[in-house]
Parts: sequence; C-alpha cells; structure tokens
Amino acid sequence: MIKKDKPDYIGADYKFDTLLSSSVLDELPLWSAPFGLSLLDEVKYFKNIKALDIGFGSGFPLIELAQRLGKTSIVYGIDPWPPSHKRTLYKLDYHKITNVKLIKGAAEKIPLEDNSIDLIVSNNGTNNVRDVDKVFSECRRISKKGARFIIAVNLDGTMIEFYDEYFKALKKRGMKNEIEKLRKHIYDKRRPLKELKSHFSNNGFKIDKVTLKEFKMKFSDAESFFNHTLIKIGFLDSWKKILPPNTSSDILIEITKELNKSNKHGLVFSIPYAIINSVKA
Repeated sequence: MIKKDKPDYIGADYKFDTLLSSSVLDELPLWSAPFGLSLLDEVKYFKNIKALDIGFGSGFPLIELAQRLGKTSIVYGIDPWPPSHKRTLYKLDYHKITNVKLIKGAAEKIPLEDNSIDLIVSNNGTNNVRDVDKVFSECRRISKKGARFIIAVNLDGTMIEFYDEYFKALKKRGMKNEIEKLRKHIYDKRRPLKELKSHFSNNGFKIDKVTLKEFKMKFSDAESFFNHTLIKIGFLDSWKKILPPNTSSDILIEITKELNKSNKHGLVFSIPYAIINSVKA
C-alpha cells in the first residue's frame, strides 16, 4: 500500500472541475510525447499483468499505460526525482487511478521480486541512468520468461545541427579537452544503437523489432532556440559545463551567430530515435 500526500482540495468523490482538470489533462510533456506515443503503440495490452515504467517523470506514459491495461493490472513506476512523485501522485489522486504504485529510487536497484514482471517500458529513461549495465541486469532479474521489454531512446544524432556548430567553435579555438568532453557528453546521454542492442542480448532479451523514427523541432532563430523552456531546463546547463566559465558566453554567442547565418529561413533540429521491442528468452 502506497502512502499518498493527498491534496486537501481533492474531495473523496470524483468531480470534473474545469480549472483543476486543465492542469492534469495536460498529459504530454513536449520532449517525451513523440517517443512515448510511439512506445505505447508497441505495447500489447492484456489483463492481469504486472508492468514497470522506468523513469516515469511527470507520469507519462506511466498513467496512460495503467489506464489502458485496466484495473486488473498493476503498473509500477520508478524514478529518483522527488518532484516527479509529487506531480504524478496529484494526477493519480485526481483521477482516482488505483492500479499504479510508485517507487522512489534508481533503476540500478529495483525493489521488486525476481521473475515478477510481465512488461517493462522506459521512455527515454534508460539513457539517463548512472549505470546502464546494472539497469539491464535488474530488468533481467525481475522479468518473467516471455516478458516484454520496450524502450524509446533518442539517438546520438539528436540536434546534430547544433552540435556541428559547437564542435566547429571548439576546433577553431583548439580546445581539444573540451572537444573530448562534448563527445563524452553525447555518448553518455545517447549511446550508439549497436551498443543499446548489445545490452538486450547480453541480458537474455531477444530483440523482435527496432523501429527508427525522427521528428523535427523548428525555431525562428537561434535566440528562440536557446530561450525555449525545454532547452533551458533540459540541455543548456550541461552544454555550458563543458566549457571554462570565462569562455562559455563568447562561444555560445558565436554558435548563435553561426546558426542564424546558415539558416536565414529558420532553424530545424533533427531528433532521431529508436523504439526497441524485445522479449525475455
């Protein structure tokens, strides 16, 4: 039984409140929506199963998955970030969804029994863990024979248009150390597809299907790109950390100018991703 910090403004009976519902019906965070919707299409929905969502964030696709599977199934969600639990509990309470159980912690150590899970999903979660080997090992341990393991991951060509300009600026200044840091940053966050596949096979999961997709993010210019909420919250700090503090502003200004110069009719950034669908042998 999970203890919930129930907001005092949510009553015992479900009532549709226009103001409150508007905040919980906004279910698709911009960044996770394209990947997560593709992931949900890969799931086969059955009754009476136990599922796990690794890195559920603000509740997507965790809550959607739980509702599609129905009340006879239990869906666990694991995430180490406290705000994600608070936000997700708010949505679960409001909609009276009772077949979700949240776990505070990292996926390197999942507090579930061996051979107990029928379905594991992760929407850009496995590429944000500290130790991907341990995560896959844990998924092998907790999953039943025949269990499905489906992940969505953005690939190493993500925003290549931006990274090309970043590398050019660093090479221009002979910043070899920072070039290696940038390469490591890309590798740590977006492993090559071949390596991702090996994690499945090394842990007893047979890949049935790999679907490669891509979407575009478009901006009027580089300023609108750097000032976008998603970029500021999810990317900008990690890009700045690669640089010495006294040079970060100059280099980012140069990148801004180069992006605007080469794209006078607006900027387009590519987001390639893969949906990997596997089964435990």
